[in-house]
Amino acid sequence: MSLGSSSGPDAADRWATPENERTFLGNRRAFAARFPELARLLKLDTDEGALALAAMIPRDYRLEPTRSGIPTVSVRGTYIQSRYDPAKDAERAAATLAAGGFIFAGIGLALVPERYAARNPEANVVVVEPDVFLFALCLFSRPLDAFFSHPALALLVGVPAGEASAFLEKADLADLPAYENPAIVAANAPWYGEFSLLRKRNRQKREINANTLRRFGGLWLSNIGRNLRELRDRPGIAAFDCAFPDVPVVVLAAGPSLDRVLPHLPELKKRCVIIAVDTAVRACVRWGVEPDFAVLVDPQYWNWRHLDNVDAPSSVLVTESAAWPPVFRFRCREIFLCSSLFPLGKFLEERTGKKGELGAGGSVATTAWDFARRLGASEIFMAALDLGFPGLKTHFTGSIFEDRTHAAATRLSPAETAGYLALYGAGPYPVPDYRGGNVLTDKRLVLYAWWFESKVAAHPTVKTSTITDEGVKIPGFSVTEIEELERRPIRRSEINEKIAAILRSTILAPEEKSARNRRFGDAAKTLARELENLSSIAGKGKTLARAAKAETASATRRNRLVADLSEIDKKIIAHPAKDVVAMALRDDGPSGTNPLDASEALYGRIERAAEENLVVLQHFIKETANETDTYNVD
Repeated sequence: MSLGSSSGPDAADRWATPENERTFLGNRRAFAARFPELARLLKLDTDEGALALAAMIPRDYRLEPTRSGIPTVSVRGTYIQSRYDPAKDAERAAATLAAGGFIFAGIGLALVPERYAARNPEANVVVVEPDVFLFALCLFSRPLDAFFSHPALALLVGVPAGEASAFLEKADLADLPAYENPAIVAANAPWYGEFSLLRKRNRQKREINANTLRRFGGLWLSNIGRNLRELRDRPGIAAFDCAFPDVPVVVLAAGPSLDRVLPHLPELKKRCVIIAVDTAVRACVRWGVEPDFAVLVDPQYWNWRHLDNVDAPSSVLVTESAAWPPVFRFRCREIFLCSSLFPLGKFLEERTGKKGELGAGGSVATTAWDFARRLGASEIFMAALDLGFPGLKTHFTGSIFEDRTHAAATRLSPAETAGYLALYGAGPYPVPDYRGGNVLTDKRLVLYAWWFESKVAAHPTVKTSTITDEGVKIPGFSVTEIEELERRPIRRSEINEKIAAILRSTILAPEEKSARNRRFGDAAKTLARELENLSSIAGKGKTLARAAKAETASATRRNRLVADLSEIDKKIIAHPAKDVVAMALRDDGPSGTNPLDASEALYGRIERAAEENLVVLQHFIKETANETDTYNVD
């Protein structure tokens, strides 16, 4: 195929030289060898497909020569790189960038990322480019074999902004700083605007998660330590995977509009699987309707209080092994676990069998939606997912919050004051609702809305609707009237039979219990040994750091000690228990401005965190030693 078939009267003049075609196809092959799946998606996996793509490059995408010998590029009449010496400008820009890795927003002719990669051979280099034609044009510009061979190169070309952002999160690259050439970004401004917004949202989410970890890390460790038997013995939610592919699922959140939904629950339960978040369970039971599933994943005491003194003998509780321990005394039909969100639980599950992962978007409603998805639901109907304050209400009638504020009210601090602070304390602002008006929300609740927006986009085959339209409008959600659901066929008998069959299937024979207990006990002992080893390594690092900063240490000895500390660091970074320990690290801060002071303090924190986890495990191992022997059938 010849490039002479390119669109537009001057296309052949631009691309059809043999030298340009050889450069383009050579780059195509280097790119496809390094990124075969992306090449296939972009139709660049064959010469024929690449030439066909080149033929579609619009006429107003132009490579133009410069006096420096390196071409420049214009898009729709605007130059997006220097018209005089783009290589010199790129070298100057790359020299100002730190060596730790960068996300390059837009590829242009790849001049800046190419120079940066050459200067920093071990740094992460991530290029996001929504415009496939601009990427193809880049392949014409000059040989790019060295750039494509950079060992830590990631290319995201022609993908939606949400997918690019999600990739960075999953690949642990989201914290890299971004380099943005304003001219390149302006060529596809809407895409980059969305990408930047998603990065900002995810950064806010990570900051909240980090703050939560610092605040509650000790609580989670304490809870999971007391619940290790539950982690071992309770069945996993994976047993319910794809159980209800053709039954509508209603997820009851606990926004103010729950008051409007509760009277409809008896009819909804006849026709739908009902999932209730922990804060909504008490209200459901008061109306005489026990949900099929209740979901509680927050480890705090006040989340347990939502279930305290509630009887739901026909409900299945879905919870997490780090939940407040009395949660496992909830009077219900059975308790199932999702996979642990925390490193200690993850370590044990990886060696004994995973329970079934659920997404954690910061709100239990996000986890409940993901459980509905795991049930195989093709239709999920969210109720009372207001994520705001419709009618200036903060909670549904009879919520724990409302009861607490009335109980704590005094003449000088009435319940109305607490309600006012709950509404206005976080700086609410208006956003669109589903009715065409506005509803007040705040930054924290909007984060949850963003989570739902991204999840719905990631799972387009799952139709998600709201049956309460007074809340924050979430892109991707449709609106369904409650009455429409009440006209659906009655499915209660088959729902009950399916749940009962799954519960029977999770009952283990004595020999199966014995094998499970042995596996879990062995995993706990393995982790205990790893923690002892990590504690020893950190302790040695602390001693070496102290010695290295001693005034009496000679320069030669100090250099040797610093080299030894580098080896200590490598061992810690590669250690199988490092993530478990990170969960319990306390950020006490360095003891001084000297780097060795900071190192000594960090090694001390790692040592203490390893010991804290070790105490938890040793208690479990000792407590279950006789029990394990009882089950031994060897």
